[in-house]
Parts: sequence; structure tokens; C-alpha cells
Amino acid sequence: MAAVAAEPFPEPDRATYFDVNRTRIRAWCWGDPDAPPVLLAHGGHDHGRMWDRFAPRIAGLGFHAVAIDIRGHGDSGRLSSGMIWTASTIDICEIARELSTDGNPIGMVGHSMGGGQVLSAAATAPERVAWVVALDSLGPPAEAFDDGDLVDAATGALDRIARAASQPRRVWATRAEMAERRGMVNHRLPGDVLDHLVAHGTVEVEGGFVWKTDPWLSHGLPDGFSVDMVLAGFG
Repeated sequence: MAAVAAEPFPEPDRATYFDVNRTRIRAWCWGDPDAPPVLLAHGGHDHGRMWDRFAPRIAGLGFHAVAIDIRGHGDSGRLSSGMIWTASTIDICEIARELSTDGNPIGMVGHSMGGGQVLSAAATAPERVAWVVALDSLGPPAEAFDDGDLVDAATGALDRIARAASQPRRVWATRAEMAERRGMVNHRLPGDVLDHLVAHGTVEVEGGFVWKTDPWLSHGLPDGFSVDMVLAGFG
């Protein structure tokens, strides 16, 4: 039996930036800019080009699909503090305001962390969000919500941020090695998807390649994120 050809990754129709919340957010766009907008938010350590096969289908349904690189990811601005979740929620709320040229609320689709972000945005500014589709976005496991001492948690986070800031980023020799490492994180991803994520999620530097994702992403400060916040988003 002949092998089935892999589905291609269509290029976006347009690329742009949104200047919001004191940063720049990269956006990849498909479809008629005058059509009802749908914002697409990726998961942690990914980027907007993960939607390259999905977004054209949204556009084909008569929408303007806009896939963003969440701050600290892809080509968007770096992280300026440890309050990652709150800042990204504000980013998405402001982008929704800019996309809604007619004043109507917009649709949102999010995967994993991005699903949590669009739910948070919908709970924060419900007048800007018409509907939400959250994929694999039920929130972190219960053990992720640590009820330990807040001062100790903040001190430890600041120490980790300081170490990350003082250490050089790991340089990988080849993108093939990076794809293999990415596949260890999610073994369900086929090889062509891994190669696509790496191609658009890395940048070439002297001696090899580095991930575009801000190294501070994994070292946020403790904030109000809780089970109650997750449930409020689904409410």
C-alpha cells in the first residue's frame, strides 16, 4: 500500500503585530480581514504557527482567523516580569478589542495553556468574547496548586529567575535534535508536526540553534492562580 502523503502546512495569508499592554504581539492571519474574527491561542512553549493546518479551516468557514504568539513565545515581546498569566490575559483582552472593529464580541479558540488564557480573557472581559473553544484546557493537576508559604515561594522564584538571567541559553547543534527533544515532551506528535514546530519556534545563532521561547517562562512569580480561578473561567 502506498504511503499517504502528509498534509501540507499552508502559509498564513498575512502577518502583523499588535502593540498592546506595553509589548508587541505577533499575529498570523488567514481569511478575509473584514470577516468575523476568531483569535487562536497556542499552548505553553509553542507558537502561533502551530495552527497552520487548523486556521485555514476556520477561515474557510467564513471567519478571519488570527493566531497569536503569546508574549514570551515565538516572535512576540519578551517577559518583563513574573506575572505571566495576568499579563497575557490583558494582552488577549486588548487584542480582542482591536480585532472587533464593529464593536461585536469575537470568538476564541485555545489549546492547553492558551485555552486557559482565552477562558481567563472571557471571564475578565465577557463583553469582548462571544464564544470560546478550549482544547485540552482543564487546568493543571491539583498538585500544581501549592498552599505552601508565599514568601518562600516568591524567594525561590526570584532565585530561579536570577539564575536563568545569568546563564547562557543552551545552543542545540541541529534542529533535528530539538525536534527529538520536543517529541519526548509530547510523544503523540508525528514527525512532520515536530519539524514544523521546531522550524518556526527556533532561531539560528552562532554554533547552532536556540528556542524562541523566553527562558523566564518556566520561572514565574506566585500569583492568584488557583482552582477557584480555573472554575471561574469555565463558569
